Amino acid sequence: MMKNFKLTIQYNGVFFHGWQMQSDQVTVQGEMESVLKSIFSDQKINLVGAGRTDSGVHALGQVANVKINTHYGSNDIKNILNANLSKKIWIVDCVEVDLDFHSRFSALSRIYEYHITSSFSPFNNERATLIRYDLDCEKLIECSDLIIGKKNFSTFCKLNSEVKNKICNVENSFWVFNQKKMIYTIQANRFLHHMVRFLMGSMIEVARGKNSINQFNDMLNNNSDITAVRAPSDGLYLMKVLYE
Repeated sequence: MMKNFKLTIQYNGVFFHGWQMQSDQVTVQGEMESVLKSIFSDQKINLVGAGRTDSGVHALGQVANVKINTHYGSNDIKNILNANLSKKIWIVDCVEVDLDFHSRFSALSRIYEYHITSSFSPFNNERATLIRYDLDCEKLIECSDLIIGKKNFSTFCKLNSEVKNKICNVENSFWVFNQKKMIYTIQANRFLHHMVRFLMGSMIEVARGKNSINQFNDMLNNNSDITAVRAPSDGLYLMKVLYE
């Protein structure tokens, strides 16, 4: 009996060259498909992720789905995967869903966080971006407010992106500050390649006094010659994918 399993996945991006399968690199999709193929060797396995996280990007709530002809239930699939995957990947949840469910195209929105720390710790290394210079928190908040809304984010995506539609609807964009970390949260219906990292790097340029709020706003309106700065991948987390 053909079943469609929706998986909620956590992984440490330090150990992977992103989500998407690459023939010569270790990726999350590649490791998971390898395990599934070893168990269901007579079937074609196609694991579909909700978001293609880059090399070094972490996930606490990545979602993927896979269709398998099996008598196993969702809890069996979860246990089989967790028993055979490296401990750098963990299946948090597995549920059987309708056959027409698609982890990417059925998603309504995605939530990312970006973590910044000002002091080095081996426990934060490659899990938060270390910035030692002062950042103006008020300017970060002003920038994050400007991001909200339906906009063309052409300035904030990879130049050779093959995606023609650059319109994204950002529903939430805000900062939380505490003594140990600065955490930025953004929620949108879709994201362009490297979009969060370009937004983050460009906000940091404003917060450190390199660019002005008005210049950042011009960049959002695609009315600027300033090139967006891409922040490192180590502070970025895919937190959650939302569905109906």
